[in-house]
Amino acid sequence: MARRKKKHDEEHENLERWLVSYADFITLLFAFFVTMYAISRVDEQKLGSAVESLQRALGSLIPVQITQRDAGAFTPTSTPIGKGIINDLDIRLAERERKAFEKLVAEIQKQIEENLMGIEQRKRPPFNQIKYILEKRGLVIRVPDSLFFNSGEASIRPEFIPILNALGKSLETIPNLIRIEGHTDSVPIQTAKFPSNWELSTARATTVVRYFISNFNFKPEKLSATGFAEFRPIATNATPEGRALNRRVDVVILSSAEENFEPKHEESADRNIREEGGKFSPPHHLPPPKQFPRASQTGV
Repeated sequence: MARRKKKHDEEHENLERWLVSYADFITLLFAFFVTMYAISRVDEQKLGSAVESLQRALGSLIPVQITQRDAGAFTPTSTPIGKGIINDLDIRLAERERKAFEKLVAEIQKQIEENLMGIEQRKRPPFNQIKYILEKRGLVIRVPDSLFFNSGEASIRPEFIPILNALGKSLETIPNLIRIEGHTDSVPIQTAKFPSNWELSTARATTVVRYFISNFNFKPEKLSATGFAEFRPIATNATPEGRALNRRVDVVILSSAEENFEPKHEESADRNIREEGGKFSPPHHLPPPKQFPRASQTGV
């Protein structure tokens, strides 16, 4: 009887061993769903870091192509074997950024309308000439040069300050880097102030940057100015209409992917920057720029 009872107890113990494995399975399942939930809640910055890390590890960048005809379609240019996860992350990040850019465009348009509210309709600047283009590098706000500057000049026209203020107010809070690009047509200019279109296009871009920094809460390291002269045309220079399109200022809000290729801000370099009263100025040891008399001859 004792031997039979012992055997019965052993069988009873064996029947309960599955609980240990079941408990382990439930624990792993819980951990899995917690991980999946955390991934679904990842923010844009962490997602971008993950994309960059994976791309570096695999030794390749997967560009995302955005077409002008359908700004909502983000199509990877290629799909290498084994890199589908990077494409998925790129597309998710690009989709979030596209929606953010669309929201920004609506905000800019609304801000311009509000700034021009007190101006008579016939005296309002033609702000409908401003174009918003979604490119691979980011959102391009394309402004004809006539909305900011007189021909051959780099001083902002007072009547168009409301448009510049609307742009500044809408852009000062976004986290992206912003590049101001100056462009001219192919008509040469040779004045004491602007020996060539290089100087004119760069001066115009710099004027916009300095206005933003002086009148809004932009960090200087967030903005950059570039002059391309006549060498980045978007239309033919053989007609007056084409030349008018080429004379422009592009305000480019760089995408997160494009920012990875920009020079990084080094805190140690701050000693070379002087900020007084919130306004940016060059290092004090540099002599002031030479003041040239206003030239009457212009070619742009």
